[in-house]
Amino acid sequence: MPPPAAYHVLRIICTQIHMDARMDTPWSMTVARWLVVAGLALGGAARAAGIQPPSLALLEDPSRSLRIEQVARPGAAFRAINAPSPSLGLSASAWWLRIDVPASDSSRLLSLPYTQNDDLILYRPHADGGWSAEQAGDHQALAQRALIHPHPLFMLEPGFAGRLYLRAQSSGALSLPLELWDERAFWRQNLRDQLAYGFYYAVLLALAIYNAFLWALIRDRAYLYYVLYLVGLVVFQGAYSGHAAWLLWPHSALLGNAGTLLGLCATLGFGAAFVANMARTSSRVPRWHRGLQGLMLAALLGALLLLLHYRLAMILLLVAVAASVLIFPAAIVSAYRAGVRQARFLILGLAAFLPGVVLLVLRTLGLVPGTWWTEHAYQLGTLAEVMLLSFALADRIKLLDAERDRATAALAAQRERGAQALLDTQDAERRRIAQDLHDGLGQQLLAVLGGLRRLPAELKPPLDAGLREAIQETRRVAANLYPSQLDRLGLREALEAMMATLFEPAGIGYVHDIDDLDDLALDPRDALQVFRVAQEALSNALRHAAARHVSLRLKQLEGRYCLQIEDDGRGMPPQAQRNRGRGLDGMHDRALRLDGNLRILPQPGGGTRIELEAPLRHA
Repeated sequence: MPPPAAYHVLRIICTQIHMDARMDTPWSMTVARWLVVAGLALGGAARAAGIQPPSLALLEDPSRSLRIEQVARPGAAFRAINAPSPSLGLSASAWWLRIDVPASDSSRLLSLPYTQNDDLILYRPHADGGWSAEQAGDHQALAQRALIHPHPLFMLEPGFAGRLYLRAQSSGALSLPLELWDERAFWRQNLRDQLAYGFYYAVLLALAIYNAFLWALIRDRAYLYYVLYLVGLVVFQGAYSGHAAWLLWPHSALLGNAGTLLGLCATLGFGAAFVANMARTSSRVPRWHRGLQGLMLAALLGALLLLLHYRLAMILLLVAVAASVLIFPAAIVSAYRAGVRQARFLILGLAAFLPGVVLLVLRTLGLVPGTWWTEHAYQLGTLAEVMLLSFALADRIKLLDAERDRATAALAAQRERGAQALLDTQDAERRRIAQDLHDGLGQQLLAVLGGLRRLPAELKPPLDAGLREAIQETRRVAANLYPSQLDRLGLREALEAMMATLFEPAGIGYVHDIDDLDDLALDPRDALQVFRVAQEALSNALRHAAARHVSLRLKQLEGRYCLQIEDDGRGMPPQAQRNRGRGLDGMHDRALRLDGNLRILPQPGGGTRIELEAPLRHA
């Protein structure tokens, strides 16, 4: 004899807690897994047999006009059936079930654990030869039944033995899974069943609430479609199992009848939208994307048609669900083969979900008998599926983060290229202007200087001095615009020449200690940026620092180089560093172009040290 259901639950949960503790599983996933494991354990607990099914016989009434007095006559065309759960599919006939109940000393319950039959009437014989009728079915509000329960129940008094007749008809699928229970055994099993359903709904609602918060934060439509899909699942299962009518609308027959198809419309439509979004079918597999759009349209038409004709709406949705068995796998597998990585979780979820869908459709059409597995395979499949789809959404967050990082890196690279192109353009323009000054204005001034020789001797000295000063200034401006020495002599000689040009006329002492980076084939653009940083730092020491001595060091390190410029002037006040001018901003921008780091440090006892450290990039 198997151990009780509670023992199964405790044993499985304790094992899972131990495994999660060893694997450092996140608490949210652990809780969800406990709920699933407990639900499956309780749902799979051995159902107490109660009493063996009674003897059954079936009669079809195509005209739906027979009365109880007619079908109860001897010789009525009943045929005996062996299956305790006849599934009659989409039948427009009325059906009569003859039930021969053996005697028993205890109270019993006649149970029909299927809630989608529209009209059920149980006829009991009276001692005077008459009949009493007790109604059930989803065309009757649940609150009007004699026994309030999610699915139809009929009480049989102790000692009752005899023949009962059950009349059933429905605009949808008709199924009569008849069970005869000992009353106490039924309520014990009912407690397990309702607890299992509670776990089932708890998992779905917890995932829906969690992903609704994620959608509110991320605003990714995949999360919204998933939440609406879960809500549709809850509505469908709640209406299909009778729990929605039991807990939410016990006084409404209309909602009890339409709730199942409305939930199915939401499940099918938003499920198709979720798959299309996650599998990126619009761009990767457009042919199957049109199939998913067809499922969405069928769900919308089914919801609208439900207002006009229930039976047509149900047929349309059954056809759409049957088509989804082909469309969903084809779209997801095609997307995975097209390179959509997150489709792999959709494939696993589909593998868990589709068998239950197929069994549900076949059971609805009356092609397979109603059993515990055909009734609950859909629920077990959805539990596994929603967990796997949650993994797909978690993987989607990683993909979104990776895409955002790639986009950020691409934008930074684009900005880098734009800034470098701007600097290259500026340097090219500076070079052109410097060349024009040298070749144009400079040469003209030299020509004028040569013409002074024809002037009287007393006029030559002042004009000669002025022209030579103008020529010198032109050369200085041209050198500042673009250091031609850098192209002709290299970085080392250009820096040495610049220091001599700046500090010798001003009488400022200077020293330099420069490694020959040109031998290492330093990228010419990097050499120009280093020169510009040094030029700005040395110019600041000349113009603003009132320095008496300036030193420049350019040293090669392991794969890097470091430029240091020190002066003994009055230093740079903190206010000046916070409110940087164009010169300091330009130095920092050029350091960024070099992938380097620029530091401006005060010297002990006065003065400033500027350090630039950057990687050594070759041409």
